[in-house]
Amino acid sequence: MPTPLSASPQPLLDFFREAGYVHEQFLHNRTLRDLPSRRLGNLPDLLERTADPTAWNALLRWFFLGVPLESESIAELVPASVVTAMVETGMLLRDGGRLTPAVMLTPCEGFLFAADPARTLELPEASSMVIWPNPSTRLLQMFTIRRPAETVLDLGTGCGFLAILASRHSRQVVATDLNPRATEFARFNVWLNGVTNVECLTGDTFEPVQGQTFDLIVSNPPFFVTPSMGQIYCENSQELDGYCRDLIRAAPCYLREDGFLQITLEWVQLKGQSWRDRLTGWLADTGCDAWARRSYTRSGAEYASERINGMMPYSPLTGNQRFDEWMAYYRDRGVEEVQGGIIAMRRRSGKTWTRLEDATSPDPTEPFGESILEIFANQDMLEADTSVDRMMAWKPRLPPGVQIDQQLSLVEGQWRPSSMQLRRSGPLPNSMALDSQVAGFLGGCDGARTLREMARDLAAEVKVDPDQVLRQCCSVVRKLAERRLILL
Repeated sequence: MPTPLSASPQPLLDFFREAGYVHEQFLHNRTLRDLPSRRLGNLPDLLERTADPTAWNALLRWFFLGVPLESESIAELVPASVVTAMVETGMLLRDGGRLTPAVMLTPCEGFLFAADPARTLELPEASSMVIWPNPSTRLLQMFTIRRPAETVLDLGTGCGFLAILASRHSRQVVATDLNPRATEFARFNVWLNGVTNVECLTGDTFEPVQGQTFDLIVSNPPFFVTPSMGQIYCENSQELDGYCRDLIRAAPCYLREDGFLQITLEWVQLKGQSWRDRLTGWLADTGCDAWARRSYTRSGAEYASERINGMMPYSPLTGNQRFDEWMAYYRDRGVEEVQGGIIAMRRRSGKTWTRLEDATSPDPTEPFGESILEIFANQDMLEADTSVDRMMAWKPRLPPGVQIDQQLSLVEGQWRPSSMQLRRSGPLPNSMALDSQVAGFLGGCDGARTLREMARDLAAEVKVDPDQVLRQCCSVVRKLAERRLILL
């Protein structure tokens, strides 16, 4: 386990930065697309790509590939003081003249995050390993609302990734995990990055923060739907998706008014029950507004194969034995499919709403926390203002980046408009078909004029009954607002 030093981590951070061990390099370097894997057999190729004697390659071999290096080979590449600090923290283990990495290091947004090396997945120690920022953690990173917060909870922190990122927009962050090894890794990463406002605690779910409330709770919990519970980082002891259900039901007690829970999760679809019905039941009577997005769906067989062959390679059982065990588990409980996605919940007094969506695009790879705030703001207006009279006071505006795509068809030798689409690009893209009159109307949606004023002017222009135009404008704007193609 890595251990913080009493000395400042700055010399270490400076060396990694100067050597180029930074997020941008990892984004654009093809050598770093795949982790070394015995199953893939890609280590020889990765070693060949990192053969040149540079500080960058030495760091990659240690902290990405997880291979030892001889002290002599790095003597002119890595300063002795840096090697000493790495050994004293436990990042490197010294065995005579050999230096073996004990951690994997992932750079992100100016920080460095230590976790167990990738090779641990193939060892018995995988049961309590602390994993690096994986795809679901990265998705939650993009999903997180980054407005200023007084207190934030990262529940199931792992290596402390989300907690440390949240430290930039929060006065105080609490990072909790059931796995004591995760707590120690998180504490080390807090020290390594010079962060002073993150507290790391060990305990089950909300146990370590009883009586506290937060402006934001983020959680990438151990949500895999499996018949076992041996691997703490991805499995839990409850039946099917019960852990995620209980977390969602308990979270509102730990949220302040207007506080958010944001979670990545998986849930099952049982025979005779739709996925929407299952989530709706979880989210009912929580005292929270809720927005959920289903990102993917897998049959039981697809899910078992993907999980067994992907993130969970170590087992004393053969792949076929594990697959049979999982399929029996699903059949006995009536599981037809496993769904995956994200949920945002906001604690709010009064009548609340729930909105469920199916993804129409891949999961975002850029921050979309602001988009979540837009969704909640628009839905608040749509739920509160259902009468034409109240909607007439809206001052709708088009968001940045929207555009109209028009198609033309050849008719009797002339190119004539045949269809129009209003499109919004970005992390949560959307579109809606329009006609030319609506397109013209939208040009006036600048956030300064009320819907009543715009509808009145349109009625005068097309010489149609104003009341009819008002109703049509309200209907169009509501549909656009539901798709975030207009902001209220």
